Amino acid sequence: MGSSPSRSLGTDRSKGYEWIGKIKYHSYEESGDFDQDLVDLQAHIDNDKISRVYVYSKPLNESQWTNLIFYHAYVVFYTETRKGKFWWSLEKNGEALVLQMSRSLDDVRDKIEGKKRIKKTWYWKPQLNAQDESSASFKTLYDYIIV
Repeated sequence: MGSSPSRSLGTDRSKGYEWIGKIKYHSYEESGDFDQDLVDLQAHIDNDKISRVYVYSKPLNESQWTNLIFYHAYVVFYTETRKGKFWWSLEKNGEALVLQMSRSLDDVRDKIEGKKRIKKTWYWKPQLNAQDESSASFKTLYDYIIV
């Protein structure tokens, strides 16, 4: 499926960073029907089991020579359900928590809200920092973050 705009209940500020205290959800698999997409997301939260968790990092900006000290880290996790296998990313930026979902790892690892995380890929690529198995449910993660 194609890329689509992210959905948020907060203000969309594409320039600058003002914390809006919301969760922005971006699905690379969405149907185009906002209400149905929310129903589908709730079904994932209620039913998905997380089997793998990865921590990736990228430089704060592309002009950095190293990301040894300053970097942006985000979590990628993998779920399997009756509907198939899905990749997710979860991260906090200067504006909101961003949750993304796709059937492709490349979408959630290499993009943020449909745009490339790193434009100069000849030098920088997202770096895998840690990985582990999980038996947690998506619901447990959601409850921990939201409640």
